[in-house]
Amino acid sequence: MVVIVEDDKNFASILQDYSRDHGYKSVIVNEGTNAVQIIKEQRPDAVILDIMLPGKDGWQILKELKADLDTANIPVHLMSAGDAAANRVHKEGAISFLKKPIDTGALDKLFGDIMASTDTPFKQILLVEDHQAQSQALKEMMQNNGITVDQAFDGQSAFDMLHQNDYQCVILDLNLPDISGLDLLDKIKEVDRFASLPVIVNTAMELDKTSVSRLMKYANAMVVKTNKSSDRLIDEVNLFLNKITNMPQRAAGSAAAGRSSIAGQDGVKNKKVLIVDDDMRNIFALSSALQGYDMNVEIAGDGEEAIAKLSEIADIDIVLMDIMMPKMDGYEATRYIRKQSKWARLPIIALTAKAMKDDREKCIEAGANDYITKPVDIDRLIALMQLWLDK
Repeated sequence: MVVIVEDDKNFASILQDYSRDHGYKSVIVNEGTNAVQIIKEQRPDAVILDIMLPGKDGWQILKELKADLDTANIPVHLMSAGDAAANRVHKEGAISFLKKPIDTGALDKLFGDIMASTDTPFKQILLVEDHQAQSQALKEMMQNNGITVDQAFDGQSAFDMLHQNDYQCVILDLNLPDISGLDLLDKIKEVDRFASLPVIVNTAMELDKTSVSRLMKYANAMVVKTNKSSDRLIDEVNLFLNKITNMPQRAAGSAAAGRSSIAGQDGVKNKKVLIVDDDMRNIFALSSALQGYDMNVEIAGDGEEAIAKLSEIADIDIVLMDIMMPKMDGYEATRYIRKQSKWARLPIIALTAKAMKDDREKCIEAGANDYITKPVDIDRLIALMQLWLDK
């Protein structure tokens, strides 16, 4: 709760909108006479107080608030078109002073300070999923992990809710009834205040290269929907929430900052990996996950492209090779790579959706160093990559 004491009704309304966007209810007081009494009744988390007020000025209100034990500890943020001496602001007990006209950057800082001083929890996400049963199941899983979840079942509702609340992360399905998730993502990211809002795409849709290129501009991670994908989704959400909570001074727009330090996986940092897969969703999901460990990623859509990339880029450290691909599959591409002396020691980890008993033997026989099944367990993959990069 924030009490806004401001006689300019238009500006008071702007402050009220900012309060709502940051998760606070607000009470507006348009003159000074009864301000202290209202603040005493409301017991807000913070007071935003104009100095030049009819009835009683802001200095007198501040003095009375600080003299009363019931209100003395409420943070007060002063503002005025006049020049208030900085030393007087702090001497009288105010937290900060903002000079009017106040720009959006100063308002963002003001509410950031209010949130920091009140320990507002940074664990609220927006789940955009049109399938109600899936949405409810994910919501319950996240609530069990201490995460507050709001649900939107179509694009317009999601867009409206983003403006009405302060979310730390969005989980977005691409298949929505009123707008494609890609178009919604474009629309969200056109708004300046959502520029660094983390977005995790959670979808079963097939994606082409154009769609993945659009996603890579804005989305921070992708989880391909499977029977086992919910845990991965929880991991991605917790990554962003932990990052915001533990490192609030850094922007939340990239998964890369903080993941390697959180996970303690430095053996893959700055290594260059070539991901070979014909499914663009898998490429995006793996790329975003590995970039989160500060790895440099190159991609290829089939075995022929992989060989071309290896010829073109001399410093690739490791290859993740999908097995089932059109044109040249992973077995054939791996055999070709192993015939070239310059790539004889290049680590190759085979990826396949099949889990047949002889798959591992066939992959090793073709020249792969190791093998992992899809959907890929990222922690296990990182451990395998570390193992082969160390050798």
